[in-house]
Amino acid sequence: MNKSLKAFLGVSAVFALSPAVFYMPFVICDALIKHNDSCEYLMILGSVVLGEDEPSSQLTERMEKAAEYLKSHPNTKAVCCGGCFRKEQKVSEAQIIKRYLADSGIDENRILLEDNSKTTYENFEFALKIIETDSGKNARNIKIGFLTSDYHIFRSGIIAKQSGIKNIGKISAASKSEKFKRYLREYFVSYDLAYRLLFKK
Repeated sequence: MNKSLKAFLGVSAVFALSPAVFYMPFVICDALIKHNDSCEYLMILGSVVLGEDEPSSQLTERMEKAAEYLKSHPNTKAVCCGGCFRKEQKVSEAQIIKRYLADSGIDENRILLEDNSKTTYENFEFALKIIETDSGKNARNIKIGFLTSDYHIFRSGIIAKQSGIKNIGKISAASKSEKFKRYLREYFVSYDLAYRLLFKK
């Protein structure tokens, strides 16, 4: 067997055994579902901020869906998630989301802030503590939902279960642009997810 064929077979084996091969069909199937569950508290997961305080297209999509959802679910409280940790960023993701919701007519008394997280894992970890403090209940006894982009729903659901919430609601925001780029990112992030599931509690 020549070296070129060996290299080809080696690369093929890596891709065939990649966790993404098994992971991506679930990502795509979950993204196709228009999730719109009811909940008492809605975690709105943050996303990229451009420059000092300009929301990216995917963050805008999430904010638009959040405002729409909260208007049709007047008893639901929002938990805006995401910190201020990127170069040049001056306003946290959570503050940008809150500002958008308030400008959209959502009562600020219904809006809670989780503005310290840097990852989806921290979104859940920090937001659940805020929800428990606000409600005076254990998170397991509260109907909690999360809102994120459709391509991000499946991974976020896994992380939600890791955080201890078994029956969490899902609300998906449709991705209107850069779909290939977003799904490609999910492909590569599957390695980190697999590592966390296998080797971390």
